Amino acid sequence: MWLSKTARHTVKTIESVSQVIAMIGMGIMVVMMVLTVMDVVGRYFANRPIPGTTELTEYMMVCVVFSAGVWCAMKRRHVKVDLVVSRLTPRIQAIVDSITYFLGLGVCAVITWQSFVESLAVRRLHMVSANLSVPTYPFYWVLVLGCGLLCLVMITQLAENVVKAVKG
Repeated sequence: MWLSKTARHTVKTIESVSQVIAMIGMGIMVVMMVLTVMDVVGRYFANRPIPGTTELTEYMMVCVVFSAGVWCAMKRRHVKVDLVVSRLTPRIQAIVDSITYFLGLGVCAVITWQSFVESLAVRRLHMVSANLSVPTYPFYWVLVLGCGLLCLVMITQLAENVVKAVKG
């Protein structure tokens, strides 16, 4: 009983955090769209583009992708092709999903770990963008945070599928 209560609380916490991060990502997307429109207007009508728009857009895209991915996974909205699996029994589907989550979790954990290692190296080397000299390490931390949260979501979904598979 205690474990299930703790698990529910953990899932709700992860969901709340992922929702906040997704909202931040949406705000960044709006800023990115406005910046792009202003750059295009400046480029074509006044012949004065906004310097560094491409760099800023690249960095904002990292924030958008890795903030939305967690929310998408939490709501189980990722693209899923299940032509074969959908015809299997619910227990076999849960087993297949458990294997898929386990493998995905492994890949995501490696990405998180290597992004963390790379972020430390990038910070130590004081790497900055070419035109605006924006430090690049904070965007590696966005990647680490996004993939780390995605790992937590995958762990909860793996646990749910394992319970389904065991209960039959």
